[in-house]
Amino acid sequence: MKLYICIDDTDNYDSIGTGELLETMMQEAALRGLGKCGFTVRYQLLIHEDIPYTSHNSSMCCEAETEDRAALTAFCADYLRENAAEGSDPGLCVLTADDRLDYAPLIAFGKRAQTEVLTKAQAYAAAEAFGSEVHLSEHGGTGGGVIGALAGAALRAGKEEGRIKGKLQPPAGKPEWTTAEFAAFYGVERFADEDGNDLTGPLTLTFVYPTKLIYQRGMVTAVLLHENGRWLLKPKLKKKK
Repeated sequence: MKLYICIDDTDNYDSIGTGELLETMMQEAALRGLGKCGFTVRYQLLIHEDIPYTSHNSSMCCEAETEDRAALTAFCADYLRENAAEGSDPGLCVLTADDRLDYAPLIAFGKRAQTEVLTKAQAYAAAEAFGSEVHLSEHGGTGGGVIGALAGAALRAGKEEGRIKGKLQPPAGKPEWTTAEFAAFYGVERFADEDGNDLTGPLTLTFVYPTKLIYQRGMVTAVLLHENGRWLLKPKLKKKK
């Protein structure tokens, strides 16, 4: 069985981030034989004075595979309860990953969370409509993280665009790659330009700056820039302090 597991509002200014907590949680789950997890996608939600958040108000979601949904869900709930940062308001969502299911109302909720201030009551009402396909629970503080947890899982189910956690560092001594080589080595499924247009056919790309992959159209995507007659992987720019 495949699931989307999403958590939100688990950190404070002194703790590890929500994405790192999700990855450590799923690594521990794998060690216990409860399931295995793929890459993590970060979904940006609304920044607003009425929404408490640590730095970015983003939720983190991964796709997991398990033979025992109940055991994996219970483990994740216990892990959050024990490891979420002091003062946080953690929420957990476990959503069935099945393209045959019509999650349009949930996806709409996720998109609203990117533009509107929503409530826990609205999150629980949206989840309840899908019965056992959705687990939604809070594990400390106000539990407000259930809003972002449900939104992130819904956006992942809808194959909405998000940023894949982590950045790729260019390996020394190999600045030039074919798209086929890069795809095979880094698990990239798609190449696109900055406007989101597909780049197909064999290309040679230059990889000399750290870059981030994105999740776009349901695929792991590398973004390329066309500069001075060559294709360059879009650099991950350092944030200004």
